[in-house]
Amino acid sequence: MSERDHETRDTLSSQYRSDVPVWNRLSYPTQRKIRTTGLYGILSVILVTILFPLYWMFITSVRPQREVQTRNPTVLPTELTLENYESLFLVSDFPLYLQNSVTVVIGVVIVTTTLATLGGYGLTRFNIPYQNTFARGILFGYMFPSILLAIPMYILWSDIGLINSYIGLIFAETALALPFSLWIMWKFFQTVPESLEESARVSGASRFRTMVDIALPIAKPGIVAVGIFSFAISWNEYTLPRILMPDADSYVITTGIQAFQQQNTVMWTEIMGATFLASLPAFLFVYAFQKYLLAGFDPTDIG
Repeated sequence: MSERDHETRDTLSSQYRSDVPVWNRLSYPTQRKIRTTGLYGILSVILVTILFPLYWMFITSVRPQREVQTRNPTVLPTELTLENYESLFLVSDFPLYLQNSVTVVIGVVIVTTTLATLGGYGLTRFNIPYQNTFARGILFGYMFPSILLAIPMYILWSDIGLINSYIGLIFAETALALPFSLWIMWKFFQTVPESLEESARVSGASRFRTMVDIALPIAKPGIVAVGIFSFAISWNEYTLPRILMPDADSYVITTGIQAFQQQNTVMWTEIMGATFLASLPAFLFVYAFQKYLLAGFDPTDIG
C-alpha cells in the first residue's frame, strides 16, 4: 500500500471517529461511573429537599424567640435552647394531645389490621360470587378524600352520639385506611399456596387452625405493611379529628397544634417543636419497617 493510501485511510478513520458521539467513545466502566455519580447526585438533591423541612422545624424549635422573629434567619442557629420543649411539655396541653393521638392510632391499627387480614383471607379462600370484581372495587372507596366524607360522617355520628368519642374517631379513620389495606391483604394471600393449608386440613386441622398456623405467619410482611399504612393514615389525619372531635380536650396532635396560634400571637417555636415531634414517629416507623412495607405492597419481592 502506497504512502498516499495510508494518508487517505488515516484521514477517513479520523473523520469517522469525529462523527461518533462523545458518549460512545467512552469505555463501559467510565459510562457506568458517570451514570452512578449522576444517579447519586439526583438522589442526594431529592433527599435534601425532603429532609430540609424536618431540619428547619427542629432548628426553629431550639432557637430563642428573638432569633426566630428576626427578618433574616440563618440556616445554623447562633444559640440553642430547650426552653421551647420545656414549655411544650410542662406548660401547654401537648402531652394530652399526644396521649389522644396514641389512643386513636392504636385503635385504628388494631381494627384495620384485623378486618383487613380476615377480609383478605376470606376473599381468597372462600367461594364468593364476583369476588374479584368486589376486591378490585374496594379501591374505589379509597379514591374519596376525607373532606368529602367528613360532613356525612358528622351527621351520622351526631345521630348515634359518637361526636367527641374516641370510638367514633377510630371507626371514621378505619373507614379511610381499610379499603387499601383490604386490597393489600387480598393480593398478599393470593401468594400463599392453598396446598399447604389443604395438607394441614387433611391431617385434621380446622380452618381456623390452618389460618393461624400457616397462612398468617407467611402473610406477616403484609400484616406489618397494613399496620404501618393505617398508622400513617391515622397519625397524619386532620380533617376528621377537626370535625368529629371539636372539644379542646379531645384534640389530637394534628388539631392541637392550632392551639399555639392565638388571636394576637403565633408561638412559632412551640408550633415547630410540636410539628417536628408529630412528624418524627411516622418517619421512624416507616424507616424501621421499610422492608416489610415494600414486601407487603409487592408480595413477589418477599425474601
